[in-house]
Amino acid sequence: MQEPRAFCRAVMHDYERQWSRATGHGVRHPLRLKMERLQSWCDQACTATEFEARLVESQESDDVGAELLADELLPLWRAVRAGGALPFQQE
Repeated sequence: MQEPRAFCRAVMHDYERQWSRATGHGVRHPLRLKMERLQSWCDQACTATEFEARLVESQESDDVGAELLADELLPLWRAVRAGGALPFQQE
């Protein structure tokens, strides 16, 4: 799963699972912000190097959703690139 779109889809699936179990969350809930940003990233084709650069750049973003997402995804992405699995796929 070292292809960015496959990685994004796997993470999105987990976020959707979390969201469906949650109740009473508002539209601006951090999980929802991350899901919105991740959806746009799922729709964009890029190389693994470009994706990692986007994550690093987004960590410094003024966009709270992008920053939250990048802070969470960068270590996961690096682990996957090194041959690991996503934590929620190990269960």
